[in-house]
Amino acid sequence: MSSSINNGISKYTSTITEKFGEHVESINEANRNEMHITLRQLDSAPRICEYIYSEFHGRLSTIVCSDERRVANGRFMLRYVFSMSDDGNDVFIVVTAKIDQHNSSFPSIALQIPAAFLYEREINDMFGLTPQGNPDVRPLVLHEDWPSGAFPLRKDFDISTKMPREHKEYRFTKVEGEGVCEIPVGPVHAGIIEPGHFRFSILGEHIVNLETRLFYTHKGIEKLAENRSLEETLLLAERISGDESVANSTAYCQAVEKIAQSSLPRRAEQLRVVYAEMERIYNHLGTLAGISTDVGYAYGSARLNILKERMMRLNETVTGSRLLFGVNRIGGVAVDVSDEVGKTFIEIMNDVQQDFEAVIALLKTKSSFIDRLRNTGVIPRKAAKELSIVGVAARCAGLDIDVRRDHSYAAYSGLRIDPHHDSPRSVTKYRIEMQKRVGDALSRFEVRVDEVKDSMNIIEKVLRNLSEGEIRATVPQENLKPYSHGLGYAESHRGETMHWLMLGENKNIFRYKVRTASFCNWPIIEQAVMNDIIPDFPLVNKSLDLSYSGNDL
Repeated sequence: MSSSINNGISKYTSTITEKFGEHVESINEANRNEMHITLRQLDSAPRICEYIYSEFHGRLSTIVCSDERRVANGRFMLRYVFSMSDDGNDVFIVVTAKIDQHNSSFPSIALQIPAAFLYEREINDMFGLTPQGNPDVRPLVLHEDWPSGAFPLRKDFDISTKMPREHKEYRFTKVEGEGVCEIPVGPVHAGIIEPGHFRFSILGEHIVNLETRLFYTHKGIEKLAENRSLEETLLLAERISGDESVANSTAYCQAVEKIAQSSLPRRAEQLRVVYAEMERIYNHLGTLAGISTDVGYAYGSARLNILKERMMRLNETVTGSRLLFGVNRIGGVAVDVSDEVGKTFIEIMNDVQQDFEAVIALLKTKSSFIDRLRNTGVIPRKAAKELSIVGVAARCAGLDIDVRRDHSYAAYSGLRIDPHHDSPRSVTKYRIEMQKRVGDALSRFEVRVDEVKDSMNIIEKVLRNLSEGEIRATVPQENLKPYSHGLGYAESHRGETMHWLMLGENKNIFRYKVRTASFCNWPIIEQAVMNDIIPDFPLVNKSLDLSYSGNDL
């Protein structure tokens, strides 16, 4: 462990011990950058979590619940994971609370930390543990036809069980008043997209309330992973959301590698960066094309989609997969890049970049295009912070969050990942400009444009300085001990992705918890559309680039 990380953890340890020593059972360091605080009593969790949130400025990254009744003296375990990157430390604080199997509830922290409200509803659905004090305990993952008393992530739930259906009704929020109308949209849509239900309340043309209902494509990924081998679960991780295959597989592999205390070859770390940035480029191009479609500018959309297609063909040329499946392996990568392929890669990418800059220059001259984006879908900075949103959506609301920099992994620690990263002065200027952004669709458009260019610069820099050597290391099997656990993470094109993993017997999966960027970011769309008009909703939705599949695990 580096001295900087030791210093960071030491600072938090001394403060927590001094203030909450009587409530803390133990404080341990693990996996290079994780500080684990185990509590004596469940009731202490809200006070300590609120202190970390308000005094340490910790950002709630995820809440992990696991059924450890068979291995932890009949208890469920809650782990509140906070990112401490605001202090410039690569540290995660994990607050662990125990729930006795005879206790069916736990104290909510949602009123103090609003980002917790969806996690707590998810835990209520999947484990049958009620968050006492959370004002909204309606079903989230399990829809109204799911029978009462069946909790899929408990260990005694058999995945092969054929569940009977119940007839219940979901209670949407009702907005009443003179002239207020309600418009239901979905869950089945006219376009070729996955299902999601949107319940609008409007006054005239203006949206006064939006409530989303998701999880129509819930796949049971976390349950499917139970008792599977590490390699089998890697295939599941890649397929959580097809356009985030590299981000999810990177986060998963990283969790395993941290548990195993495995070091990757330098070349493998560099190639993970290349593949991650390739994924970022083609997805950002697709989103920019979608934005152009939703403002009615078909020419711009066609040009950008052509560039996306060229990048996806380049993906296939380099890795054998248009969606970059199969590039990651535990201990490194499966696909190498030869010098010849690297040169061709750079040439094609530079051609794409020239065409991209020409298209963007054209779009910026179209006042009808810019006017549709400006001040549309504004995300209030306060709401963005309280809901712990991530990625482009967060950066456009003035939150300087990027896991590639804040908790560097692979070969990112040697790279500047801010757009216009050619000098420290220009980085500072960029961050000042970020603070001025209003969080609208135009901001999200501009940031994606910058990130496409930045990703291309990163790829070229890495390929021109690619180290010699192996692309995969042998993972020390003796370190993969039963009930050891680790946290993996990556910055997808949508934002921070978190994977938490606990091993069981025989090095199989005991518990696998995934939180993609979409889970954090879907709630913000309800804030972003306020006072916009209904025709703006598709544009706001596309500018946020939210995933149904990536949310509906």
